Amino acid sequence: KSNGIIEQSPLSVRAQQGESINITCVLKSSHEGIMLLRIHMQLEKVLYVLSQNTTTIFPTFANRLDYSKQEKKLVITLHNLQENDTDIYVCAAVLKNSSLSVSESGTMVLVKGEKQTACRTSSLAIYIPIIVVVLLLSTLIGFILTRINKKKIFQKRKMNVVYEDMSFSSRSNTLVRTNTYSRDN
Repeated sequence: KSNGIIEQSPLSVRAQQGESINITCVLKSSHEGIMLLRIHMQLEKVLYVLSQNTTTIFPTFANRLDYSKQEKKLVITLHNLQENDTDIYVCAAVLKNSSLSVSESGTMVLVKGEKQTACRTSSLAIYIPIIVVVLLLSTLIGFILTRINKKKIFQKRKMNVVYEDMSFSSRSNTLVRTNTYSRDN
C-alpha cells in the first residue's frame, strides 16, 4: 500500500537466525530524512538517515545494519538476525515541517531460531542408529535361537533301551524251580 508519500517492500519476510534481509523504502515527495522503526513488539528507532547524508544507527542493530541510498530510494539490509528481531518494521519519511509520514504497510519480519531445527536433526541422528542397532540385534538373536532349536530337533538322540528279565515272569510253568544261585544248595 502507499500513502502517496512513502512506499515499502516487501510486506513480509521469513528468515532463519543468522541470515540477512532487505527492506526497501521509496519516497514520493521531498523530505528531510527517512527512518526505519520497529513498532509491534516495542516502539524503537532502528535507522535515521537525513537528507544531508547524516546517519544514525541505533544500538539494537549496531554492527548489523547496512544501507544504500539512491535519490529517493533507501535499501536497508539487516544482518545476523536473531529471534528477538521478529517485529513489524515501517519506513517513515521526516517531512520539512518535522512531521512523520509512515508507510501504511510495513514489513513483517519473522525470524526462526536454528535451535529447534538443530535439536530435531540431532535427535533423529541419535535415535535412528539406536533403532537400527536394536533391530539388527533382535534379528541376530532370533536367527541364533531358531538355529539352536533346529539343531535340537534334528539331533540324534540315544535310544532309551529297557531290558526285562523274561526268564521267570513270562513262563506259565507252575513248577517251582529252585534258584540255582541260592546258597542253600
